[in-house]
Amino acid sequence: MQAWAKDAMTSFDVRATARELDSFLEGALIDKVYQVDEGELKIKIHVPGLGSHYLAVEPGRRVHLTWRPKPSPERPSTVSQALRKVLSGDRIESVSQVGFDRILRFDLRSGNRLYVELLPKGTLAVVNEDGVIEQAFPTRRFRDRAVVPGEEYRTPESPPNPYELDEDALMKLLLESERDVVRTLAVEVGLGGLYAEEVLLRAGLFEDREKHASELEEEDLRELYETLRDLLEQISEGDLRPTLYKVEGGYADATPIPLERYREKGVELVEKETFQRALDEYYVREFLAREEEKAREEWERERKRLERTIERQRESVKQLEAKARRLRERANALYMNYQLVDGILRELRRAEEKGYSLEEIKRRIMEAKGSGIEEVERIVDVDVDNRRVILKLEGEDGEVTVPVPLDEDVHSVASEMFDRAKELERKAERAREVLEEKERELERLLEEGPPEVKLEELTVQLTKRRKKAWYERFRWFISSDGFVVIGGSDAHTNELILRRYLEDRDILVHAHVHGAPHVVIKTEGKEVPERTLEEAAVFAASYSRAWRWGLKAADVYWVPAEQVDKSAEAPHGGAIIRGERNWFRRVELEVAVGIQEVEGGYRVMGGPVSAVKEHCLTYGVLVPGEEKKSSVAKRLFEAFKEEVENLRRYVTVDDIMRAMPPGKARLVKTC
Repeated sequence: MQAWAKDAMTSFDVRATARELDSFLEGALIDKVYQVDEGELKIKIHVPGLGSHYLAVEPGRRVHLTWRPKPSPERPSTVSQALRKVLSGDRIESVSQVGFDRILRFDLRSGNRLYVELLPKGTLAVVNEDGVIEQAFPTRRFRDRAVVPGEEYRTPESPPNPYELDEDALMKLLLESERDVVRTLAVEVGLGGLYAEEVLLRAGLFEDREKHASELEEEDLRELYETLRDLLEQISEGDLRPTLYKVEGGYADATPIPLERYREKGVELVEKETFQRALDEYYVREFLAREEEKAREEWERERKRLERTIERQRESVKQLEAKARRLRERANALYMNYQLVDGILRELRRAEEKGYSLEEIKRRIMEAKGSGIEEVERIVDVDVDNRRVILKLEGEDGEVTVPVPLDEDVHSVASEMFDRAKELERKAERAREVLEEKERELERLLEEGPPEVKLEELTVQLTKRRKKAWYERFRWFISSDGFVVIGGSDAHTNELILRRYLEDRDILVHAHVHGAPHVVIKTEGKEVPERTLEEAAVFAASYSRAWRWGLKAADVYWVPAEQVDKSAEAPHGGAIIRGERNWFRRVELEVAVGIQEVEGGYRVMGGPVSAVKEHCLTYGVLVPGEEKKSSVAKRLFEAFKEEVENLRRYVTVDDIMRAMPPGKARLVKTC
């Protein structure tokens, strides 16, 4: 048997659950409803004399009490708020099964009823005294009915109900059926495959399961009926022995009574005091097992990512060092052959001065090959298009091919080569440092191994908010060069940025638009490249009112912090600029919003396209437009979910909206 083979509850599970809940929840006060997952609710109830408990409700799959509920979200969803309005404060009078269907019915003191359908595409419906749906989760439209607010609630067509069959009716059904006995019990009696086989096994007729009922003895048929009644009554009357079936890797099933069908397979049976405890154990452990598998897969992906990064970094170091080495060899060769090279360059220039074209000079040199003249033999080629002569010179470790510009002197060329070699060596050293850090990361990852997911840790993981960086309280982005850039969103945050976060050597950037936010480049004392200044200008222009006004461009200026007068005479949220301003004219309004991977999950970054492209896994490009901000955010969210696994755990549509400029927009593209 396979672990976690059970998905949804069976009709027998629903019957046993109705029995237990009806006994346990009579008079229970419904407190609050929480949406803890996309398709899952948690209902907090107060049972008189017993305190608070929780119902796990996943329409289409399961309903049961849980002693280890998923944590409540920080903010109630629209769904939970709507359900609270019609459920909170009401009391449960009774719980029952609708016929023998996978539908639970909660009768409430107000006269309302709560239906939870555990069928495929199941739903939850709160129905008033007139039979009209007040709220539904999720709403569903079927061929013959609709489960949406305002519609009359109708249950789906009922399946066969074995509880309504007496002996004569069962015999008639079995004998008139065209199916064999096991399929007749499963389909026409309504037991389902598992319990049909269980009844036959208990009746001693399992070997005859594929026979037609007419082939069985009358005594066997009577025994079959009696066995069926025993099983039905055991469950309906509450004579339960809830059982879990332990196999390699987890549990295979949870049933209200121990099944002989599973004993035959040699699995380990684990009994629980109530069926609610058994269901809770099964579904919580299944949830944990799937999360552990995800954690293992994430660990494996991280291992492969680090290995790929290390391999790329090694190759990068190798290439940078090789390029630097070649440049040094060429520069040294130039100095070792200084007089020779200088003489060749002078002769070539002299020939040009006499009126010879480079093409003619090249032809004559090629014709003179083999003459034994050293200067001629050292010339490999003349690059006419780029005005270079290609020389083969003696170096420290053999001959070196060196391209030399015709219009420069030997010393300048060699010096430039040394400078380029030094820069490449610095890059190689930085790359080597990154390589060593990634190697240490991989070593730590391998030492720790795949993480073990525990419920307590998982509970925190599913609900804790990622620890945010200090700058995330403002509008922000990380420039392509790695500088933190922050911006205000109102007078209060503008004031805060000016008074507390604008420090010496920082740079203030401001759009020449009324009410525009203060934007500050946090330099940490470093020189700010032109690219970061340009990106900050785009950020300042795009997150100003110019966007809401539908403008295509705006002027932006920047000044060092030393020119910003933060004295009391400046208006609240404003500043007085002393001295000359540095301008960017007609800065185009265009931003990107993307998903950035950070420690502990993902976050949304909005800002200049170049910066977002540099730091984000996926992004969308926006310009001022006519589509509602919320609509664009939802479209982006759907696009991002396709690219980033488990994004819902870390990011909401509201997070995306907060990263967008104020006003309507047009989504240009997603990448």
